[in-house]
Amino acid sequence: MKTIHSPALDLNLIKVFDALLEARSVSRAADALGVSQSAVSHALGRLRSLVGDPLFVRTGNRMEPTPRAQRLAEPLRDLLLGAARALSVEETFDPCREERSFTLSASDSLQAVLLTGILRDADKLRVSVALKSLDPDAMLDALDDGTVDLAIGYMPEVRRWHDRQFLYCENHVCLFDPALVPLTPPISLEDYTRYPHLMPSLRGGLTSFVDDELHALGTRRRVAASTTQFVAIPMLLTRTPMISTLPARLAHACARTMGLVTSPLPFASSDFEVSMAWHRRNAGSPSHGWLRQRIAEEAERL
Repeated sequence: MKTIHSPALDLNLIKVFDALLEARSVSRAADALGVSQSAVSHALGRLRSLVGDPLFVRTGNRMEPTPRAQRLAEPLRDLLLGAARALSVEETFDPCREERSFTLSASDSLQAVLLTGILRDADKLRVSVALKSLDPDAMLDALDDGTVDLAIGYMPEVRRWHDRQFLYCENHVCLFDPALVPLTPPISLEDYTRYPHLMPSLRGGLTSFVDDELHALGTRRRVAASTTQFVAIPMLLTRTPMISTLPARLAHACARTMGLVTSPLPFASSDFEVSMAWHRRNAGSPSHGWLRQRIAEEAERL
């Protein structure tokens, strides 16, 4: 009892440590905590005296954690998360009776395929959802700063303070308009590289895994355009003689409704996992748990 009531044990110091660990900057940590830079510097000085270690050392423009700080990172974050859960006032959640809004980040292709099911019972539920399409790095940053409650997509790596749950495996297929690209599935590698490509890209680039695979096969394609808006691609394909490589579920759905054609890729490619991720501060929230369960149920139906 004397240990936990010691004046040296100040939970605010742990919050400063955690903020510095994420921000790697005194000024950015101060902004995140809503305090002055001098307050953060003073708290860091107290931490250094308490622990007997520098904890953070300046490297260029960044404050890098020492090995001791790295060892402290996980147990101290777990302590903060446990305190947040213990002090949470939310004990239960009834989506039919309680109002709750969520912000989700997912590509527009995932919004069209996976998230429409969440809105199916909109007339019965008092839940509202704001959907964003962010690139993978911005998505994880948004989880950290709390502007996004849940991120969905291909996330082979998340941060140590995030939790992640697998939803389903996806692959890619070709999509084109047979009236403009007169090919019969399954198309050949020669056919695939003969026509210009309209490429989906979350980051807005002009190359993807496809170009790596083609390079290994000694060939290449011409990417005429790329877009971050996956759902715009099928409409563009009805007006242009191009081929696109899209996630299979989106491509098949668009082919059925827009008179387009799908074909397997003319080379081997690996499936990829679609997952959802969230910050551990939300792990014990009943409303957040309801949202995750609802999305997992929709994924099982795909």
